[in-house]
Formats: sequence, structure tokens, C-alpha cells
Amino acid sequence: MKIELSLIQKTDGSLFLESGGRTRAVRTVSQAARILRRTRRQVYRYIETGLLKPEAKLLGEWLLDAAEVERTAERPLAVQPLPKKLKSLFPEYNISNINAGRDKTLVISRVLENGGSAEIKWAFKRYNRRELAKFIEEDGARLLGSRSLRLWSLVLGARPNPIPAWRNDGIWRK
Repeated sequence: MKIELSLIQKTDGSLFLESGGRTRAVRTVSQAARILRRTRRQVYRYIETGLLKPEAKLLGEWLLDAAEVERTAERPLAVQPLPKKLKSLFPEYNISNINAGRDKTLVISRVLENGGSAEIKWAFKRYNRRELAKFIEEDGARLLGSRSLRLWSLVLGARPNPIPAWRNDGIWRK
């Protein structure tokens, strides 16, 4: 049985694997490690355990399906505790019960609204800019004050959903 594989690299650096008349985007282990924020060794463990399935191995490098790597990056890990320095932002919660992946909306809203520079640095390390911009677009108008919403919209280059009419009208207007 003869299988022909072709690896195509676009000018922007993205890789595509062509086999059997089908073309799909792929990532190397190094690219996957950057996207997943893991070491290469951890990505190899993901391959061994079946969490990531390789598409092919060319010149000693595993090639992974790009869409599968993106889905894995967005999937929260089992336990993602918050650092103790964020405890003051969650006075009504037991901080050990908050999961940074599962409770992403709560954590991002509190940090962007009330966090200091150390907390904001942590948020930018923990969540990528795309996740933060997505939060601003989808939930920012609902969970952030108008000043914070404007600031983070500019910083992240996000266009939030319109501010609800009740926030601009009625009893709040003088």
C-alpha cells in the first residue's frame, strides 16, 4: 500500500498536510506546546495518552490536527486553582473552590474590574488575548462597569455587545 503525503507551508508559516486528496491544517509539537502553554514533554504525554492524536510523522516530527489542538487549548483542565493573591477579589467565595478554567467568566470579570497590576498580569499570563477579547465582546457589557468596559475594549481591540438600555436610562440618569 502506497500513501503519498505532502506538507505545504504557506507564507504566514501555517502548515497543511495533503494526503489522499484531502488537505488539513496541522501543527508541529513545538507549535502545539506554545498554543497549549505546555512543554514539549507534556504534549508528547498528551499523544501517548490519546488526548491528542497525531496525523503523521515526517522527518521525526509529529504533526497534529490544528483544530484538535485549538479545542484542547480551550478545554479546561480538571483542577486549575487560583493563586492566593486573588483572594481579596472573591470575598464571598471559598477561593479553593474556584476553578480558573471552569469559572473563567467570573475570574476575568473580577480581575478586569477590581484587580491591581499584579492580578492583571496574572490574568494576561493565564488567559490569552483572544479569550479576554471574547469575554469583552460577549459578557463585558453585562459584567463590567462602563469605564472598565471602555478601557479593556481599547486595550484588547474588542467590540463589546451594546450596553443594555437599562444602564443608560431610567433611575440612573439625573
